[in-house]
Amino acid sequence: MKNYSIGKNCEISKNSIIYDNVIIEDNVKISDFCIIGFDPKKQYNKKLVIKKNAIINSHTTIYQNSEIGENNLIGHNVLIREESFLEKNVQIGSYSDLEGRCSIGEFSKLHSCVHVGQHSKIMSYVYIFPYVILTNDPIPPSDIREGVILEPFSIICTRSTILPGKKIGFGSFVGANSLVNQNMKPETIGIGNPFKIKSDLSIMKLPGTKINAYPWVERFKKDYPSNIKEIYSDLRKKYLNFK
Repeated sequence: MKNYSIGKNCEISKNSIIYDNVIIEDNVKISDFCIIGFDPKKQYNKKLVIKKNAIINSHTTIYQNSEIGENNLIGHNVLIREESFLEKNVQIGSYSDLEGRCSIGEFSKLHSCVHVGQHSKIMSYVYIFPYVILTNDPIPPSDIREGVILEPFSIICTRSTILPGKKIGFGSFVGANSLVNQNMKPETIGIGNPFKIKSDLSIMKLPGTKINAYPWVERFKKDYPSNIKEIYSDLRKKYLNFK
């Protein structure tokens, strides 16, 4: 008999595999050919928890000793390895891989084909666009792991690579195709390879206007709490050390 728990009103494909030590809460949907609670070396013996209302699409593999938060949306062909902890309302795009020992804060969104190296720390309300790579080995190959830190409301545009141990400050913006080899202060813009810090966010305007494009909470609210502006303001005070 399998040693797992499935809550009420769950929809789990008969083609998917559920291993031992898995707790699936209410109203979870798991599509075709998923592997849930994988532990290839049978070494963890710790639980995988999938919290209520999560949706996991086809051909996704999730390892043991992880947590998939409430209302998470996981795309197709996603790999989530051990010790990955996702808070509520996280979205992971198709073909992305989380290499384990990482965390993702609430309401953060990873688009398709994002690579998250071990020990990465992605905080809340972060946007990561397709083909972004978060690295962690400063002298490959080695046993050193220095995870990237993305503070709340930071934005990493498509095909950018963040080098090991770098911190992207609160609300900062990394332009497309960047190779980030330095820390970024809060609310700054960086772009390019070689990477350069350009300015603060105030220079970015909505197309054809003189209206500030950022913070985006002034113009975009889809799928976010009704008090998103208040949340932004409170976190900004925290990370910018306002008195």
